[in-house]
Amino acid sequence: MKKLFITAITSLSLFTIPKKTFAWGSKGHQLVAEIAFKYLDDSTQKVVRHYLKRMSIEDAGTWMDDMRSNNYYDYMKTWHYINIPKDSTYKPLSEGNILTVLNSIILEMKHKEKLKDSQIKQDILMAFHLLGDLHQPLHNGYPDDRGGNSVPINAPSYSGNLHSYWDTEIIEQKKINIDSCTKFYSTYTPDQINDIQHIDLLSWMNESRSYLGEVYNFKDGKITKEYLDKNMVVVEKQLLLAGLRLASVLKEICS
Repeated sequence: MKKLFITAITSLSLFTIPKKTFAWGSKGHQLVAEIAFKYLDDSTQKVVRHYLKRMSIEDAGTWMDDMRSNNYYDYMKTWHYINIPKDSTYKPLSEGNILTVLNSIILEMKHKEKLKDSQIKQDILMAFHLLGDLHQPLHNGYPDDRGGNSVPINAPSYSGNLHSYWDTEIIEQKKINIDSCTKFYSTYTPDQINDIQHIDLLSWMNESRSYLGEVYNFKDGKITKEYLDKNMVVVEKQLLLAGLRLASVLKEICS
């Protein structure tokens, strides 16, 4: 993967600043995996399960976060996110980030016949996780507040930072599940679903980033019930899109 990763960084590299963060939490990543398999064809499911072996799709979704405690994987720390200053677009830089890594995975898997099964499995695991991360708006956030990690908030039944609130609290407090996410599927036409699943990593990042105005739409660090109710829908839809697009990427790299 290293050779292709260097190529991908050169062709699609963005401004990033390292930070420690998680996206969606375990439940969110598990939902993305479950949604992907709900809409994934049987043939691709079979290939994915072959490489995952005894690992469940839920565990595949959280693998990259689970490995954070293992220093061997420290090189992946900057791969979970991308930070771009407000009102700016991406700027070339050599450091790896969520977009360059996803691009690298897709390029590398085009030649998977040359790869060991262990490398194919790792690419699949990273795709599971990073497609989820990409759809959490604050994983495409601003460097000055570390993607919301430096923004203290107080919300109903929660006191902490904005990033963590979006990772886990909205999902937990509103009891978001696969049914509440997939109910939106029927609101899209077949052509819209095709457009949604058309692989365009940069477009997906910009789409996720477009929600940042709503993410920061509160005053004095106070999160209201109205804010929670409104953004619950954003989270549900983003989890659905992440699952649909994970299915699309899995089909692309496993065919």
